[in-house]
Amino acid sequence: MRRSAEETRRHILDVAGDLFYSRGVRAVGMDLVIGTAGVANATLYRQFANKDELVTAYLINRNAHWWERLREAAAAAPDPRARIKALFDLTRQDMATPGYRGCATLNITSEFPDRDHPAHAAAVAHKAEVQTWLSEQLREAGDADPDDTAGKLLVILDGAQVLAAAMATDAPGDHMIQLAEQLLDARLPAPRDR
Repeated sequence: MRRSAEETRRHILDVAGDLFYSRGVRAVGMDLVIGTAGVANATLYRQFANKDELVTAYLINRNAHWWERLREAAAAAPDPRARIKALFDLTRQDMATPGYRGCATLNITSEFPDRDHPAHAAAVAHKAEVQTWLSEQLREAGDADPDDTAGKLLVILDGAQVLAAAMATDAPGDHMIQLAEQLLDARLPAPRDR
């Protein structure tokens, strides 16, 4: 079956994404991506000029899918605090999946520490977007210092993901949920005051 250029691009991204996430980007060569995807060299390089471009596209694609999942989960939430809880619940679910290797975005920053690398820049931009989203929810919920609370929530979220991956257990997820709830209890007005 012949694929369109867009279908081929998506197929390569899916295959490369699975390999990058499960093995680490540095451990995966372009030949492995080509062989696993079952495409010709020219086909891959027509879509992605080099590995840096492929890695950056993978991360942007993965994060776009993550945002879709979060927006879907948050849409069912009745208020901003519940939307924040949806983010933590979604992360907790991810931690419990087989083969969990932590946050793909954080993994990229570790593998590509050069701040000028396009994949590193895409990772930092994503984390900034998440923090902005948290801050918006907190502001709507009545937090007196939403930017500070958002920063603390992001530390809880990302710290738990790093530990879950490093320790190969989803146990940090339970602590993550508890810490986030404690912080929200301390920072948000009581329901009767809203």
